[in-house]
Amino acid sequence: MPNSKIERVLRHDGIVAVLDWFTDPAHSGDPEWVGDDRWNPIVMEAVKLRQIAQEPSVRVLVGDHAVLVSGDDKHVVGVVFIKGHPVVKSVVRMVRQLLRPRASQPSVSV
Repeated sequence: MPNSKIERVLRHDGIVAVLDWFTDPAHSGDPEWVGDDRWNPIVMEAVKLRQIAQEPSVRVLVGDHAVLVSGDDKHVVGVVFIKGHPVVKSVVRMVRQLLRPRASQPSVSV
C-alpha cells in the first residue's frame, strides 16, 4: 500500500509517477509506487544509473518527460514529471520532503 506522502506528490499537476524505496537491508521492503506503471521500468533503470554514477541524484530526460532520482544507499525517491511544466520548480523540494525521515525511519541526508 503506497504511503500518503507519495500519493500527495502524485496529485500535483504535471507529476506522472512517484517511487519511494527504502533499500537499507534493515528496513528494506518492496518499492512503493504510485502513478503510471509504464514508467516503472524506466525509473528503476534510473535508480541503477544513480548507483553506477555514484551520485546522490540523477535526472534522465525521456521525450517530453524527466525522471529525477535522488537518495543514498538506504533510501531512494524517484519522480517522473513533464518537462517545462510549472511543477518543475517544485520537484526538487518534493523529493527532499520525501527523503526526510519518517518518525519510524532512520535519517537520510541528501
